[in-house]
Amino acid sequence: MTFKNSIKLLCANFTDAWKLLVYHIICIALCGGLLAIFAGQYIDFINIASAQVNLPGVFQSGTLYGASFPTALTTVVNFVLAFFSIMFVSNVGIGVFFCFIIFILLPFLFNVGKIVMCELSYGYMSACQKQSFTGTALKTLRLSLPYAAVKLVYSLPLNFIIALAVWGLTRIDFTGLEVLFPFVFVIAISLVCAFKQTVNAGWAPARVVYNSNIFKSYAIGVRAVARKVLATFSTALIIYLLAIVLSLVLGAYSIIIIVPIISPLLYIFEMTAFFQSQGMRFYVDGQTIFSPKKLEENDKIEDIKYLL
Repeated sequence: MTFKNSIKLLCANFTDAWKLLVYHIICIALCGGLLAIFAGQYIDFINIASAQVNLPGVFQSGTLYGASFPTALTTVVNFVLAFFSIMFVSNVGIGVFFCFIIFILLPFLFNVGKIVMCELSYGYMSACQKQSFTGTALKTLRLSLPYAAVKLVYSLPLNFIIALAVWGLTRIDFTGLEVLFPFVFVIAISLVCAFKQTVNAGWAPARVVYNSNIFKSYAIGVRAVARKVLATFSTALIIYLLAIVLSLVLGAYSIIIIVPIISPLLYIFEMTAFFQSQGMRFYVDGQTIFSPKKLEENDKIEDIKYLL
């Protein structure tokens, strides 16, 4: 039901999804402009790393299927490792600048956009109200900036675990079992990403709905998700499985289409899961109001003290 309602809400608010895409493009362009200061050096590092691992051979058919999938993924991972190694050996300052832009500034800006999208979804779900993206972004700066900063620090170890999982999969010897590798990869990465999504699913919605401080919002979000943790985790798992499988089946270029859709879908999914866990009625579309179980019906007796 959470997945179905999330899809309906995404379709009903697809104009907001396009606005979020434009915002992401602006953020990427801004970060790209900053990286352009050392563009010559970065291009040299990319060319050296690419030649070192023979990266062009992986994309000879335009997708990751120019070679067997295990070999292709291993080559891509080795390219990333080689790129960072060459960059930091050549110039530590340029390497630190690159990491700041890619791993700090860009995620920070994306997290600001997440609060904006959640606020837009909240307006629609609670009152079937449409709002301006720019106006909402300015209005929610008080909420989004602290959230983006704390979420960035919080997410670093979780993102490291995901990167470590991808690296670890490329170190496993699948000789003779190459056909199993795509299944193992998809399932393992989807499980890790779904876990990360689940532990954070109630944070931004609680911040928007209850206007609480960062840490109280996180506590409210955790309690909300805990009421329907299996449903939340399974829905997140389905979304990631679909996204990864479609990317692999349709090829690397499909990411251009899939990623812009997945981001707003995940944000709307979090709002949907939060509303349902809290027993809050909400608009699914202009004519339909969904009424989940009331909060006291979801809680155990010992949890009644946490009613909000």
